[in-house]
Amino acid sequence: MNAKESFNQYLKNVSSVLSIAAFVMGAAALTLSIKHPNSTVIATADIQAVMDAQKLVWVQRMKTGEGTQVLNDSREFQRKLEQVLARLAQDRNVVILDKNAFVAGVDVTDLTEVIMNELDLSASETLRLRQRLENEFFSDFPTMRKDRP
Repeated sequence: MNAKESFNQYLKNVSSVLSIAAFVMGAAALTLSIKHPNSTVIATADIQAVMDAQKLVWVQRMKTGEGTQVLNDSREFQRKLEQVLARLAQDRNVVILDKNAFVAGVDVTDLTEVIMNELDLSASETLRLRQRLENEFFSDFPTMRKDRP
């Protein structure tokens, strides 16, 4: 298995672990909030969007030759994300549920942008990176371009 395949497998594993962790944290927090309904507020976060943004940054950095540093950073990402989530939950006295698992609610705050900022990720930069990557990839396949007539 080459480095790229190994990195892709690692990202898949990180995604799975983070999804499970977010679900477990949300379920545990929801259980606690049911016992103390007036003490905790529910918030959501699109964890997949955060992970996708980080992956785009890593892909861009790998293209500039930072492969070794990206691998090192990727190993630390899960810990950093968990620390950010735990700190936000405590500081804001909120239960953070994964936005994709949340069904309905009233006055629920979305913390996705706050989490991305804490991880030094930018939604606008992520969009720009995604578009650039798609344009580079689809430039070899004109019929697959999203902007085709």
